[in-house]
Amino acid sequence: MGRARPFGARTAIAALLLWAASADVVAAQEGGQFFGQRDWYEPYEPPPSLPEGIQGVVRPDANTARPQRINTIRDVFQALQACWLPPSGSGYSGQEITLRLSFKRNGEVLGKPRITYYKPGAEGDQRKPFTRSVREAFERCTPFPFTESFGAAIAGRIFAFRFVDARPM
Repeated sequence: MGRARPFGARTAIAALLLWAASADVVAAQEGGQFFGQRDWYEPYEPPPSLPEGIQGVVRPDANTARPQRINTIRDVFQALQACWLPPSGSGYSGQEITLRLSFKRNGEVLGKPRITYYKPGAEGDQRKPFTRSVREAFERCTPFPFTESFGAAIAGRIFAFRFVDARPM
């Protein structure tokens, strides 16, 4: 059998192991090989956020057909494009307006649309007719004929519609 170590030797070995372990911790905290100061004190930068909601551009097009049933996001923008009649006048005005809104599952507008951006056009007093034409497009088109599954999928989601008057002169 092995020799038994005296009680004092066991205590000395345990104290030596404890001291070695605490020395490693202190070295790591003071900038050891793996845990340098720069690793612990860099400011946290969150990842860039994803765009909120569904975004798309609506341009005037008299040849766009209005879909009978809406089952895709593309159909929503196509239906609005078919309903939108920009104010008549000299053609291209260069105006843009962005609206944010949501829909109920039955295709009605949920709440009140919010204008988040407006770019004036070449002529000064064209804002009111332009915003009126956008409002009338929603009045003509809604409630959208969503399919049951599509309406359930997008109910309450934020849409951003950017209306751009880019008609040729």
